[in-house]
Amino acid sequence: MPKNQLTIDQLRAGAAKPLFAVAGATELAVDYARDYATEAQKSAQARLASIGKVERDPKALQAQARTLVGARIDQLTKEAKDAQAKFEARIAEVQKDAKAYPGRFQGQLAEALAELTATYADLAGRGEKFVAAIRKDGVKAVTAVKQAPSSSTVVRREKARAASTTTKKAPAKKSAAKKTTAKKGTASS
Repeated sequence: MPKNQLTIDQLRAGAAKPLFAVAGATELAVDYARDYATEAQKSAQARLASIGKVERDPKALQAQARTLVGARIDQLTKEAKDAQAKFEARIAEVQKDAKAYPGRFQGQLAEALAELTATYADLAGRGEKFVAAIRKDGVKAVTAVKQAPSSSTVVRREKARAASTTTKKAPAKKSAAKKTTAKKGTASS
């Protein structure tokens, strides 16, 4: 027999292989189905057993409910006390700030008045010099006065700044005073 020729036995074996594969797959599917059914049955039995453990006695159920409700009431009471303590602390803080406000306001008012007084004196001095210069030299004096501020103006500004820093009580006021003196310095120059 030549090597390349197939025998009838070989043909039968080759043709039967796909059928055997289908039979093997079917057997595997049945095996998986049995395992699944067994697991489902065990799960159902466990659920039934846990249902059997449920308390059916009204007094026991009432005791369980009281325990759960009591625990929740205790938790809510604690949360309410914490909220009340936080609220009272915030109220005390607001009252403290409200009591301190008149003093802060008075300090800011004194600072503003000192600055206003210094600015008023500065402007009055400038105006006096300006009018005197106009009376003396006329229009030529106007250009001379605009070019350079007098030394007394600089001295007054420094005195006003020193007075405003000594009356300050809080750091927040320093930044406000610096802004106002900086604005005054740029506006009068």
